Amino acid sequence: MQPKVYGYRELLKTLLEYHITLIERLAHEGYDPTFSVLRIPYPDGDETRIREVALPLLRTSDRLFYIDGNLIALLPGSDWNGAMKVRETLAQALGVPLDKEHICEYPVDGKDAFTLISGLYAD
Repeated sequence: MQPKVYGYRELLKTLLEYHITLIERLAHEGYDPTFSVLRIPYPDGDETRIREVALPLLRTSDRLFYIDGNLIALLPGSDWNGAMKVRETLAQALGVPLDKEHICEYPVDGKDAFTLISGLYAD
């Protein structure tokens, strides 16, 4: 059997599925299951600049991805308001204009990876 090769969006879906499974298990121990995912369109993104400017602004638990011209941030323990602050901070630091709010909060905006990712890309 050949190993499956994942595209970037499939990897994001797999990561979100894993994170949801993990936090649901930890919720039984009192862990807050809330997390947010945000998307900032950044078509001309320079990965070196992203590493130098954006990464220092995030917590060590946050994860930042550059997928198909978009910055995607996974923010454990952050609700929609917290994600909005991170979004504004990242956009300002990178000089990216913001138009629509591409933020999804688990479990408010979706309880599975597919729904959350669909919400990120809804226009």
